[in-house]
Amino acid sequence: MRLPLCVVLCFLAGDPKPTDKGKTDPPGVPLAALLTSKPASYALDLGGKTADEVRKQIDAGDYPAPPVVDLSLELRNSGDKDVLIRMGGTTTIIDLDLQGPAAVTVTLKGRVTNHLAIAPKTITLAPGKSQTVPINSLSFGFKGSHAAYWLAPGKYTLTASYKTTVSPAPAKAVAADEGFGAVSIVSAPLTITVEGK
Repeated sequence: MRLPLCVVLCFLAGDPKPTDKGKTDPPGVPLAALLTSKPASYALDLGGKTADEVRKQIDAGDYPAPPVVDLSLELRNSGDKDVLIRMGGTTTIIDLDLQGPAAVTVTLKGRVTNHLAIAPKTITLAPGKSQTVPINSLSFGFKGSHAAYWLAPGKYTLTASYKTTVSPAPAKAVAADEGFGAVSIVSAPLTITVEGK
């Protein structure tokens, strides 16, 4: 059966479907991460400098503030039993992976970090329930040890992972304490549009 031309064209012109799904490490953890952005796009702001000038600034260890964003990382119990998850504090870590035409990710060297340790909260996630973690900038890692930048307009992808401990400890997870195991919950890549001014 031949389809009408409009149907074929509409099908071909449809939005591309993401081919990469979220995952967990170790595999099989009954938690899923969903990364979303409130605005549809972000304006490129290099503080009046060129991309090359910002690169040189970063290479010299004079790190500009990373881009401000309005993102949410939703962690949902995808299983059929309650899961205890530790959230917040200084022992849970968000990692970001920015890819794109002018993406730069750096480890911030020479930083003076606060030695204060803040305990996470233990939250019970019932099946289908979720908790949301706001992400306000592309600063990430242990106490903001890393930063990501976009230095040109274009399409970028951003993947977020949440490193924490959960109970019951999944098989193959590194043991933590009190029956908890260390896990990473990784989102599918989120496409972000950066627009020039």
